[in-house]
Amino acid sequence: MELLALSTAVVSNDSGLMHIAAALGKPIVAIYGSTDPSFTPPLSSVAKVMESTVACRPCFKRSCPLKHHQCMQTVYPNQVAEALESMLAEIVL
Repeated sequence: MELLALSTAVVSNDSGLMHIAAALGKPIVAIYGSTDPSFTPPLSSVAKVMESTVACRPCFKRSCPLKHHQCMQTVYPNQVAEALESMLAEIVL
C-alpha cells in the first residue's frame, strides 16, 4: 500500500490492488479480462477501463474454459500505455 501511495498512477487488473489504488485517489488504468467492470468497477473519478470485446466474456473464470484466453490477450500493452499517457496528460498531478 505504501508503494501505491507513492505512485503517480497505477496500471492494474481487476484486483484488490486496483481498489486500493482507487481508495488512495490514484489515476488508474484498469484492465478487465474475464471479469466485468459494471460488476466491480474502480471507484474513482480518474480511471480508464480497458477490456476485450470477445463474445465469451465475462465468464468470471480464473482459467479459460475455452482454452484460448482471448479476453486476456486482446488488450495490448501499447493500448494500455496510450490510455495511461492520455490520462496523465489530462490531469494535474
